[in-house]
Amino acid sequence: MRAAQQSVPFTKNRVLLTLFLHLLMGIPFSLLPEVNVRFWFAFNVVLAIILAFINYIIWLFYKDESKRYFSLHSFVMMMGIAYYAMSPAFRSLYPTAFFWLLLMVTVGLVAFLIIRYDSVTIAIVNPQHILFKKLIMVYSFTFIMVGALLWVYIVVSKTGPFVAGASILYFGGLFFIMISPAMLATPERVKEILKHN
Repeated sequence: MRAAQQSVPFTKNRVLLTLFLHLLMGIPFSLLPEVNVRFWFAFNVVLAIILAFINYIIWLFYKDESKRYFSLHSFVMMMGIAYYAMSPAFRSLYPTAFFWLLLMVTVGLVAFLIIRYDSVTIAIVNPQHILFKKLIMVYSFTFIMVGALLWVYIVVSKTGPFVAGASILYFGGLFFIMISPAMLATPERVKEILKHN
């Protein structure tokens, strides 16, 4: 199986392109909200560099297996995008109890989806499968729960439109979190799922 896969040269491994994408997202999101901008600017730049380093290490291990490399690379990229999209919501809620509730829900969901990555893969590769419906239900439940939590915060704190905008970005990041675990599946596993359709 490995002989059929292509090798990925350094010039085509997209590590620098993904670094640029993460910087393009991380730097503007450092300004939202305008609190501790220097710290968050530095943090987001360092995080983008760390994610690029992780992608480089993945390339070192999987440069001879293009499909596996690009799927793991995509996982790291999508999780980085999810973090950058979600960070304004977390930063606007900190240090309230709403922050901790949102953090617990998000970390719990990420852990659950990564542990159940095979189910996520089956759901995405075969939308007719019952797992696809379950994935949609988990997303809908999380959307309603987090949406209600953010709505209560907006009403209680009488914030302006910023939190509403941050909420929209949060749900965009949540979408990336929901689909990214499918990238952890091996190409062989995806072919096996496709055979059972």
